[in-house]
Amino acid sequence: MSDPYIPVMKKIFSSSWGQLEKGGSNAGDEAIFASQVRDLSSLGDVRIGVMSAVPEKTDKMYGAKPFDVSKGKLRAMIRGVRWCDIVIVGGGELAQDRSSLLYTPFNLHPIRLAKRYGKPVFAWSVGIGQGNELAKWTPGQLRKWLGYCSGVTVRDRPSLEILLNLGLNPEKVKLSSDSTFTLAGDYAQPHSTSEILGVAVRNVSNRQGNILPLEIRRKLGLYREPDVTGIRRRWAGLLDRHIEIHGGEIRFFPFHTGSLSNSDDSECEAVMAMMKHSDRTSVIMPTGIRSFLTRISECRVIITVPLHGSILALVTGTIPIAVPYASKGYRFMKEAGIAGLTVDASLDNWDEELSVLLDRTWDTSRDILQALTEKRSELAEKCTLNLELFRQTCIQS
Repeated sequence: MSDPYIPVMKKIFSSSWGQLEKGGSNAGDEAIFASQVRDLSSLGDVRIGVMSAVPEKTDKMYGAKPFDVSKGKLRAMIRGVRWCDIVIVGGGELAQDRSSLLYTPFNLHPIRLAKRYGKPVFAWSVGIGQGNELAKWTPGQLRKWLGYCSGVTVRDRPSLEILLNLGLNPEKVKLSSDSTFTLAGDYAQPHSTSEILGVAVRNVSNRQGNILPLEIRRKLGLYREPDVTGIRRRWAGLLDRHIEIHGGEIRFFPFHTGSLSNSDDSECEAVMAMMKHSDRTSVIMPTGIRSFLTRISECRVIITVPLHGSILALVTGTIPIAVPYASKGYRFMKEAGIAGLTVDASLDNWDEELSVLLDRTWDTSRDILQALTEKRSELAEKCTLNLELFRQTCIQS
C-alpha cells in the first residue's frame, strides 16, 4: 500500500553515488546509496534516479533510473535534476577543500540546478569539513545553498554547529547519524571470537588542497607519485607482528578502486607484497556491497584509514580502530563514543601506538562489543531522522 502522503509517484534524484567509473567502485558511497534506496522505497510509489557510468548495472542492482555520465557528469546531473520532483544531496562529506578545490562546488551544484529549475532539495546525512579543511569562501557558499534546502540532516555534532553558527534555521537542520546505519539491523551477531583482522589502508598523500582533482592532474601530467615505501613497510611490519602474536588471518578491504583517487586495492597489494606472512592474507574486492559488508562483519576488529571503514565496521558489529586522515574520521569516532580507538597518523611512532592499541582491543574485544551495542542501537535510531525530516519537509509540505 502506498504512503498516504504520496498520492502520485514522486521522482527523486540522488547525487550521493552513481557508479561514476567503469571498472571502479566506492564501497562507502554505494553503502550510502543502498541505505537511501531502502529508506526512500518505504515511502511507497517513488522512482529514484542517480548518475551512473554503468547504467544497466545500476538499474539491475537498485531499480534506479540511471543518468549516463559517458557524455559528462554535469550533463547527467542536469538531466537528473530536470527529470525529478525532489533533489537529494549527500550523504557523505558534502564540503571539504583538501582533496580538490572543486570538490565542494561540485557537491553543491545540484542545489544550484534545483533552484534554477524550481525543485525542492534535501541534504541527507551530510558532513562538513572543519577548520582549514574549508576554503575561506566555502562557509558563505554553505550558508547560501544549504539555506535553500527544505531540510538538512548532518551526521555529527561539529557539522551541526557549523551550520547553525552560519545562521541556518534550526528547525530545518537536525542531527542524525550516517545514513548507512539504516542497514545495521541486517547484522545482529558480532563476531567477538573471530580470528580475522580486517585492514583498510589508503594512500592519502595527494590531499594537498590542489585546485584540480587527482584524476585530472594525472591526465594532464601535473601529478608526480610520492614515495610512500616507508609507510607501507611500517604497515607490513605491524600486520606481520599481529599474525606472529595472535595468529588467524588478515583481510584487506579496498574501499575505493579505480582512477578517481588513489586506488585502495593497489595500496593493499603493495603492503601485502612487503609482508613475511602474506600467505595469511587476502583482498576482499567491493564487487557487491552486501557481500562486502558480510565479509567485514566476520572480522573481530578492522583497522581503517577511510572513514567508512569505521562506520561500516560499527554498522556490521565489528570493532573499528581508526587511523584518520581528516577530521571526519575523528568526528565519527567521537560521535560513536569510541574516540579512544583512534591513532593519529601524523605521529612519528604511529605504528607503535597502533600496535599497542590493537593488542589491547583484540584481547578485550568481547567487553568492547558489549559496550558498543547500546551506541550502535542509538545511532541506528538516530538514523531514522533522515527519512522522517525528508518526509516532513519534502513530502508533507
